[in-house]
Amino acid sequence: MKDASKLVLFIIMAMSIVSLIISIPTLIVAILMGIKYLALRALIAVIMGTVIFSITWVILNNQMDKELQKIDEELAEHKSKMGQLDKEFDEQQKRVAERFKNLR
Repeated sequence: MKDASKLVLFIIMAMSIVSLIISIPTLIVAILMGIKYLALRALIAVIMGTVIFSITWVILNNQMDKELQKIDEELAEHKSKMGQLDKEFDEQQKRVAERFKNLR
């Protein structure tokens, strides 16, 4: 479910970028040609595209930060388990070395 929501957010971001790519040149041309109605519509499209892009960017950034925090916590747990396993392995090697010394 989380992957689907990320995909939807990426699609929304892509659509807003396409909207900006189309509306910014339209805005420039309409201003240069003096077509105020078209310029106003293009300006509204630019503003909406920018706002939508910003909102989806913030949402995706927050989701990624949460996932990175979870991964960092799992990594810390894994490191502590590995450290514990290393200590147990060292103790077992010491015991085996002592047994071989006792056998001689």
